Amino acid sequence: MSMNRRDFLTNSAKVAAVGALVGAGLVDSQVESAQAASSIVAHGSRTKPQVALTFHGAGDVGIAKSLLDIFKSTSTPVTVFGIGIWLQANPTMAKTILDGGHDLGNHTMHHYEMRTLSAKKVDSEILQCSNVLKKMIGNHGSWFRASGIQYATPLIQKSALKYGYPQCISYDVDSTDYLDPGKSAIVKRTMAGIKNGSIVSLHFGHAGTVQALPTLLEQLHAKGLTPVTLTTMLGKI
Repeated sequence: MSMNRRDFLTNSAKVAAVGALVGAGLVDSQVESAQAASSIVAHGSRTKPQVALTFHGAGDVGIAKSLLDIFKSTSTPVTVFGIGIWLQANPTMAKTILDGGHDLGNHTMHHYEMRTLSAKKVDSEILQCSNVLKKMIGNHGSWFRASGIQYATPLIQKSALKYGYPQCISYDVDSTDYLDPGKSAIVKRTMAGIKNGSIVSLHFGHAGTVQALPTLLEQLHAKGLTPVTLTTMLGKI
């Protein structure tokens, strides 16, 4: 099909405009080339004194309940990214989390290292957990976080959007509680990087997290920071 001069100039202008945005850092070139993909969110507004405590939802259910008790007694709303097989094995936990005023999201079905998976397997991991959430709570969960990787790859971003998650949630503060470094180390590591809008990575299933949480909450409040859910921080999607 031939292209007249007007069409040629119009298309050229569009290409140039996109190129300028990419060059200016206003458009992620990988996302642009993928055409349709979820965005990566690592933190919220830096102007509001809020932080989001986000938890990997798996491990010993007794420890999870201990953390939920602390959240309740301190009126602390958090966000839990549930792993599908854990939610299936503990079928009351999804409702318990929501009833506590917390967000519940998708952290894949099995928590594989997603960067190593094929496109088909990435799809399956997200979709299976989405289906578990729909069965348990009537929707696919508020948010999605990739497993085994801090920042979702373009492949993961495209798959997440396909299954209804316009954002892939990352984090800017890693408590490293999963390494079981002890209460003091968890608090120190978290507070060293915390700021307005921070999204903190934490985990159910680790006793050190239970021990660290009261002190961590005290220090957050002393710094003038309020823990909120991702829905409060980022808005409902």
